[in-house]
Amino acid sequence: MKTLQDIFNNIPFAFSSLWKYKERGNTLEIITPYATTSSKFVSVFLSMKNGEYIISDGGWIDERIYDNTFDLEDDCFSKILDHYVNSFDIRQTNGLGNKTYFYKKTNITQEVPSLVLDLSVFISNIISLAEIEFNDKEEKESVTRFGKNANNYLKTFIDSEKLDLGGCLGESKTIKFNAIIKETSTKLILVNYITGSNLSHFSNSISKANFIFELAEKSKYKHNISSKISIIDNTSIGYKPDRLSGFLGHFFENTNSKEVKWSEKEKLIKLISPR
Repeated sequence: MKTLQDIFNNIPFAFSSLWKYKERGNTLEIITPYATTSSKFVSVFLSMKNGEYIISDGGWIDERIYDNTFDLEDDCFSKILDHYVNSFDIRQTNGLGNKTYFYKKTNITQEVPSLVLDLSVFISNIISLAEIEFNDKEEKESVTRFGKNANNYLKTFIDSEKLDLGGCLGESKTIKFNAIIKETSTKLILVNYITGSNLSHFSNSISKANFIFELAEKSKYKHNISSKISIIDNTSIGYKPDRLSGFLGHFFENTNSKEVKWSEKEKLIKLISPR
């Protein structure tokens, strides 16, 4: 009969045999034994740059390779993400297409295994936690549905090279709009969607749009802004014009954005005319 020590000795051997790798040009994809609750094994990517070893997620979290459905900028999830980023001392950067990469780096060869382990556990935890429903399901479905409908409508009369859905002003992801339209080579039309499954969510949507427009006006790109448009989902249950009139009045006065009710969406064609 095997002793407990014999069984222990077999554990590291069995565990190490689960590690795999793939060569991807100058980068090595390390396929780890760590899994997510979405039934995906975690991969990390090892490369060298300027004499340092870089271990990253390859942008897979942002690309939703793990079948994750969360929004990295969701208020509730971002608090958890910040906690894990700080706990594991993870760095972030934006690459091509403004894609977010999570990574660690070192110039000491012996530290690489430890950093691979840290990043693997980080990815596994973050993706698994993302399976938890943090937000009101009805609200999330309502916002997603309206966003999809509005996006599809804009695509019917705006050329794809002129339309940046979910675009950000500049390289930072801080100032993000539902749509940015390139009116000319230097002029932009900023578009926000305002909706909500109830009165509270609708008023929060107004406040968020107000804040984003204010950030845009204070940014270095303010002179590139041709106009601002707010598409109001007046077909949603949360739209109560008698109770929202004060909020909307202040919003339009403060942001100087043009109002288009969803039931009158045809007006967008006249307001938006990329040249």
